[in-house]
This record gives sequence, structure tokens and C-alpha cells, in this order.
Amino acid sequence: MNFYILLTSLLLFFMSFPMMTYCQSGTDVSALLTHLFTTEGYNKKVRPLKDQTTAIEIRVDYFLNSVIDFSEQEENLKISGFLSCTWVDEYLKWDNASFSNIHELFIPQDDIWKPDISLRNTFKSFTGLGASYLNVFVTSNGVVEWNPYQVLESTCSVDITFFPFDTQICELKFTAWSYTQSHVDLDVGSKGVQLEEYVENSEWELVQTSARETNTDEAAVFFTLKLKRRPNFYVLNIIVPVIFLSLLDIFVFILPVSSGERASYAITVFLSMAVFLTIIAAALPQNSVTTSLLSVYLMLMISLSTFIVILSIAELRLATRDVNIQPIGKGFMFFIKCSNVITCKVCRKSVAPTRQLSSKVKKRNLPDGSVTWPDIVEAIDIVFFWITMIYTLLTTLIIGVVAVNGGDT
Repeated sequence: MNFYILLTSLLLFFMSFPMMTYCQSGTDVSALLTHLFTTEGYNKKVRPLKDQTTAIEIRVDYFLNSVIDFSEQEENLKISGFLSCTWVDEYLKWDNASFSNIHELFIPQDDIWKPDISLRNTFKSFTGLGASYLNVFVTSNGVVEWNPYQVLESTCSVDITFFPFDTQICELKFTAWSYTQSHVDLDVGSKGVQLEEYVENSEWELVQTSARETNTDEAAVFFTLKLKRRPNFYVLNIIVPVIFLSLLDIFVFILPVSSGERASYAITVFLSMAVFLTIIAAALPQNSVTTSLLSVYLMLMISLSTFIVILSIAELRLATRDVNIQPIGKGFMFFIKCSNVITCKVCRKSVAPTRQLSSKVKKRNLPDGSVTWPDIVEAIDIVFFWITMIYTLLTTLIIGVVAVNGGDT
């Protein structure tokens, strides 16, 4: 019972003291703004330092929202996000107790001093950050936070050597255009590039970010994005069909000369190669600084296809010769010897990738007068089938390994 009496007495005792309450109204905020901008005579044209001989320090972070587009042809990176800038404005400080305990204000960005930060390596027009309808956040101790959200388009040098397994490094350079470092000191904040709200791009994977400050007298900060291409689309729609076409080109030597389809088959494969080269050329930037390994591979395959077309036409001519009118020289007999060596090794391993020479040719000791021109053509087919097969496989393997491994660096 005594406990309840004591508790009631204490409550009445504390309630007897006048309680100070703060009710922040629009009038209070208006009075504070009048005090700062009229009474104190705030001038946004003056750097917010009482000692104008020193530099104002501005902490800068970049919050990346998404990679909208990366155009290799135009070497243009388009991203969305906002720059977070924080500094102390010594002319925007006030006493909380004198203004109903107001601790913070939202002020239109064009009403106060702010650094004229802009993207220096912009792709299109050179404009400042933010807009007139955006506000800055100001606290009673003069701390100003400015977060201008904007879609940025910057230039970015493209290295297409390892396309489509390439990795591109793009740098965003923000500068306070009118000031030097002795007036405005832009420093990278503790966060650098923030990815809290980042949305993945379907074509490019963001593998690394970094931020740094300039070591010169220029007031600037750099934010670097390392982007790796997702190659699945190009592998399925370009690389795999090109490899299949390269293999089809080899099988020209399987068709008999008597079929009459060899030249047309070889030319069709050649034209298909040329079409894919045109598609790849349209997807790459038009410069001569770097060359795509995929383009090199296509050129090598087109060169091989050109050689096969020429050889096929020449073989048609050889097959119509008469051995009594045009005797077979020792150079052509070399193909007979090579084909016999190749077919014997292949036969022992029970592999038959090409047409074997006729039994009549295999039984001969191959004197010059016992071989016909169709036999020579058949021997040439066997020799060049294996030469082009080895050439295609080695070229595909070497360029493929270099492109995949080089793109990861």
C-alpha cells in the first residue's frame, strides 16, 4: 500500500514541473529560411567557407542502379544512378533551440552553393548534374547532402580482341569544372561505387568496381566499371554455326568429281562464311585499333574455303585429261604415294573418313604409265581432306583457347 502511495506522489511531483515541448510548424521553417537567406544574407555565389583561402572538401560516392546499354559500335556506355556528394556549408548552420528544435531542412538545389560537378567524358552534351526540382538535405550543423539522380552516357574505349568473350573497362570521370583542387577537393567516400540497388544487365556482367582520386591539380574523381560480356547468345548464334560450316567445307573432298556438284557446294559454303563475316562486322565498332580473333578466324576459314573452291575447279579440269595425251608427271605421283600411306594407316585402325583408292590403284607399284588422271584426283582428295581437317581443328582450338582465356584477364 505504501508503495502505491509513493509511486503516485512521485508522478504528481514530476507532473508539477512545466514541460517544454517543441512543435515545428510551417511558420517555424519559414522563419528559419528567412533567417538563413535574408537576415544572414546567404549568397550561393560564394564558396561556403569563412576562410576563402582553403579548399572545401566534398566526399563523393556513386550509387549505380543499372547498366542500360553498352554500344560497341559507338563506344558508348549508358548507365543510371546517382552521385552522392556531402560537404559542410558554414553559412547554413543554425541554433536548434532558437527555431523550435529544427534539425534538418530540404532546400532546392539551385538555392544554395553546390559544386558544378559534371561528367567530363560524356558521350553527348556536356551538362551539369541534377535538376531544379531536386532538393538538398541540410542539417543544423551545416552538413549538406546532394544526391542528383541521372542517366549518364559516357565514352568508353572498346577492345574487341577477344569478342565475344571480352571484358571491357569503362571509366566515369566527374570533375568540378570551374574549380581546381585548391578550391574544391573532391574525395572518394568510404563506399566508392555502391551496388545496393544494382539491377543485373542481361548482356553484361558487372565483375568489379573501383574508385580513385586524381593526383593532379584538377578537382576530379574516377569511378571504374569492369564489365564482362555474357557470350551465350553469340556462341549459339554465330560461333557454333561458323564451326559447323568450316567442317562442311572439308567434306567437299568426299564428293566424287563425277557428281558435278563439287564446285557449287564449295561456293555455297564460301558464301555462307562471307555472310557470317558481314554479321560480325556489323556488331563490332568500325575501328582499326584492335581486331577481333573471331574475325581473324573467319578470314582464315574463308581463305581455306577460297582455296578449296579453286582446287575443286582445278580437279574437274584434271579429271577430264587423257593420260595418253597429257602424261602424269612425278609431282602428281607424289599424291598417289601419300594417299596410299594415309589410307593404309587409316584402314588398319578401321577408320574410313574418306573414299579409298580403287583396288586397281592400290595393287600397283605405281609406275608412271599405270595411273589415270581420275586416280590422281582421288589421291589429291584424300591428301587434302586430312590436311584441311587438321588445319581447321588446330585453328579452331588455338583461337578458341586464346579468346576464352584472354577474355578473362
